[in-house]
Amino acid sequence: MRKKLVGLLPAGTIPPASISKANRFAEVVLTESAHQALHELQDAEGLLLWDISNPIIRTNPLPPKLDWIQTTSVGVETVVSSEVACSDIIVTNMRGIFERPIAEYVLGMLLMVNKDFRRTIEFQRVKKWNWRSTLELRGQTVVLVGPGAIGKEIFDLLTAVGMKVIAVGRRELISDPVFGHRRSIYDLASILPTADAVVLSLPLTAETHGFMNYERFSSMKPGAVFVNIGRGGLVDEQALITSLEDGQLTSALLDVFAMEPLPSDHPFWLMEQVFVSPHMSAEVNGWEEKAVAKFLENLERWTLGKPLENIIDKAARLL
Repeated sequence: MRKKLVGLLPAGTIPPASISKANRFAEVVLTESAHQALHELQDAEGLLLWDISNPIIRTNPLPPKLDWIQTTSVGVETVVSSEVACSDIIVTNMRGIFERPIAEYVLGMLLMVNKDFRRTIEFQRVKKWNWRSTLELRGQTVVLVGPGAIGKEIFDLLTAVGMKVIAVGRRELISDPVFGHRRSIYDLASILPTADAVVLSLPLTAETHGFMNYERFSSMKPGAVFVNIGRGGLVDEQALITSLEDGQLTSALLDVFAMEPLPSDHPFWLMEQVFVSPHMSAEVNGWEEKAVAKFLENLERWTLGKPLENIIDKAARLL
């Protein structure tokens, strides 16, 4: 008997035509609303969660036959509830597509600040020739909090331009094959004051929620830059605003926020020190085709009973 999989897409989304190949392996039903998806999931074993912001799994009882959830993102916080974590449901993500684009985005944002591109554009608009010197990336120290797949790509790009990158993870590793000496989060108090920039690339979990708080912002080097491409919930936004207003930090380069879309009355919009990016660091042309290709590979494995790729550790990612 063919397995059934339900795909939940954002309303109005037109998936790549290649997704039609999924019907070779299973009965696939594509939906655009949580209501329709919940109805179809009652007799389905699989879920393709293309609409990654939809809390369908968190806010409803688990479908009785569900045994696999595939997301089209790296983050899985909308999926891994305590119910899912305690179940036999396998959760897989899209590692291997978004890491490099995100790393490029981080490098681009650091270049924008250090080379003062924003003011150059403003001067061009008013036809003002304002010669000035800018900062060099080479030799600057970056503390990279989150040494996962995304962190590895960030490390590669930033070290390639001569930045000194100190990777920080849950535990210390003296000889990490990628990062060399990887420091522990318990060392942050002594490391943060050395950083010209802090890049946050952690997943959002119960353990990391509110990770960057006022105490940690206050311990950063005066004039440092803060970058967040992880998740908005990692940051105490009021503490960040206070640190920027007090001059502790010169810039906050943010691609993710506690509430998305960012409300129009949020202070970040009008703060010169803040770069507001609409959660697009991973968005590159053609990602959808790559995502469908990875999904089809896993779908075939799933129907044949083979081990799936990109299985996440549910206990470690629980929110």
